[in-house]
Amino acid sequence: MVCLGLSGPPSHVEYMTDETDAVEYVTPSKSYLRRRLQVMDPYAFEEFIADVWEHLGWHTRTVGKPGDRGIDVIATSSDEKQLIQAKRYGPNTTVGSPEVQQYASLRIQEDDVDTVTIVTTGEFTSQAEDLTPDLNVLLIDGEDLLGILEEIEAFDVFAEHFDDITVGTPETTPAADQNDSTGLVNRIRSWFK
Repeated sequence: MVCLGLSGPPSHVEYMTDETDAVEYVTPSKSYLRRRLQVMDPYAFEEFIADVWEHLGWHTRTVGKPGDRGIDVIATSSDEKQLIQAKRYGPNTTVGSPEVQQYASLRIQEDDVDTVTIVTTGEFTSQAEDLTPDLNVLLIDGEDLLGILEEIEAFDVFAEHFDDITVGTPETTPAADQNDSTGLVNRIRSWFK
């Protein structure tokens, strides 16, 4: 069993269920969580991404299935619509400029699309990143995704998708950390405006 701490330094606590059983609770590293995401079923990863966007305040619908024409998640807010392509890749796998160009064209498949977002557990090539301003595509790699989860304290999304992960709260959480207006989430939210 793995227990996710919502903030603070990694911790290690043992909880004894009885004299013979022990359950270990630790705050896992980002690399551990990223590896877990990299081995998810691709359709489960699409659901995971939809749940993250729900946690960000969007209404989502998962469309991903064979023949989905590349649209995995449709996320809407009161005045915005975002199409999300979720790429669950293993370690050392990158999303290149041909894929970014292909997914940028998703916006022609739906009406009133404001943003196309590509989320991957891997990384993007520098050529792919160079294309994004011209194509109006938002790229979120594995590190960014974990940063979002950490900043919005959405580790319960992990617990919903992994039976062996539970969420624990540290005894003290500095209030300043919870209200950081200069953080990654605010920067990402500004991209959608």
